[in-house]
Amino acid sequence: MKSTLVRYLIMALIFAVAVAVVMIYIGGERFLILEAVDKSVERPQDGYKVSLQAVFLGAIVTTLAIIALWSCVRMLIDIPSRLRSGVSKRKRGQALEAMEDALIAASAGDAGQARKKAARARALIDRPALGQIVAAQAAEVSGDPAEAERQYNDMLDNEKTRRVAQRGLATLAYNRGDLAAATSHAQQAYSDNKDAKWAFDILFGAQIAEGKWDQALETLAAGELRKHISKEVSTRRKAVVLTAKADTLERAGTLDAATGAATQAASNMPGFAPGVALAARLLVKTGDEERAAKLIEKAWSQAPHPALSLAYRDLLSAQSPKERDKRMKHLIKKNPDHRESKIAQVEEAMASGDGVKAWGVLSPMVKDQDTSARLCALAAKAEDLCSNPKDARLWVAKAASAPSEPDWSDLDPEGPAFNYSDADWRRMIFSFGDTGELIHPRHERFEKERPATDLQSIQRAVNTDAKHEPGALEADLVKSEPKAEPIADPKLDPITKAPSPDFIV
Repeated sequence: MKSTLVRYLIMALIFAVAVAVVMIYIGGERFLILEAVDKSVERPQDGYKVSLQAVFLGAIVTTLAIIALWSCVRMLIDIPSRLRSGVSKRKRGQALEAMEDALIAASAGDAGQARKKAARARALIDRPALGQIVAAQAAEVSGDPAEAERQYNDMLDNEKTRRVAQRGLATLAYNRGDLAAATSHAQQAYSDNKDAKWAFDILFGAQIAEGKWDQALETLAAGELRKHISKEVSTRRKAVVLTAKADTLERAGTLDAATGAATQAASNMPGFAPGVALAARLLVKTGDEERAAKLIEKAWSQAPHPALSLAYRDLLSAQSPKERDKRMKHLIKKNPDHRESKIAQVEEAMASGDGVKAWGVLSPMVKDQDTSARLCALAAKAEDLCSNPKDARLWVAKAASAPSEPDWSDLDPEGPAFNYSDADWRRMIFSFGDTGELIHPRHERFEKERPATDLQSIQRAVNTDAKHEPGALEADLVKSEPKAEPIADPKLDPITKAPSPDFIV
């Protein structure tokens, strides 16, 4: 404000001086500074009087002199403060340079240099909070969590840095596996700050890791309400959490609660096959087969899965062949163009002994060179029904080396479908929840699969028809089909053809 007034005053004075100069220039002797009292004589005897213009010009000159003098005095007064300001600027520059060096050293993994530069930055800068944050982050990035935790703990008492400290402490605790401490810090931060998405992520992750399904569902609902997670992702995650909860309750023997959680998951997300399969199985245990059938039919219309078709057939096992065939056709019509629907048609035709119909649906599906072991087994069965033993033997051989199907691997031959561990469910919550894609833990672990059909009985039958001696099948295959694919090396992954992890030294 003061500098503005001085600027305006100087501008006004400059304007006044300019006006005075113009007046003197135009007026000549009339505007001289001194004017004779008696203008009738050449040499006035009565003296001189000061003209108005002289007063005006004198005032201007005096004012300018005062301003010049005041500026000099002000400059002398400001010299100490300017010196202090210059020192302060240099100090801040050095502090910023030290902070930059600390973060660069931390990112490069030079822990000693990072701590040294962070300490110098804290000593130079007149901002304790900023210095603590730099020191904590430098320690954290450079692999010194103990020092980082000490710095974050020192920041908890400062209102300005409390949220930074909570996040840092929660992240450190979560990374070292201290889920209780991570939950405590994240819960407090989430209660204090509705916009803390990081707190939602850590809190939900810690609750899932500990198997606290109910608390995870509450956190998920809060995150959706606060827009920290989309409704679509939240719905998928919720379906998996409810299924995991139902699986846990079933193993604990709490059948009613498990059924309630599973049916809720299946109703909210019909496209999640593990939840639908579990709900159907639990509903059968409680005697509600019709509701189980409706859940499977709804799920089939969105995302068919082999586990659902098998579960549906189990529901129809007590019905007559005619009624069973009618119900299966009803299921297939829910999604007739899907691959699993076509396979279901093949299986139904085989069940009725119609090999020609089965092969008519199956043949376009097995033209691919990478035909799966499941389809090879079904092709062998179809050829056997069509009384083609030579072709059936060929498909039996191909089934031994063909790749497996990830969806088919979800069926445990000695237990229920989707027989997953808690760790598998935890992975599924984030994989299916965030992307909508199923993972297949049993396929990843190369676990034993359920046979698509009884290949041993087919092989015995075709060998008998061809009058082969036991053990002569391989030689006959070489003679009859020289282009048949060789059996894969068991040391190679059947899908990627890369060395299996079990054989990598």
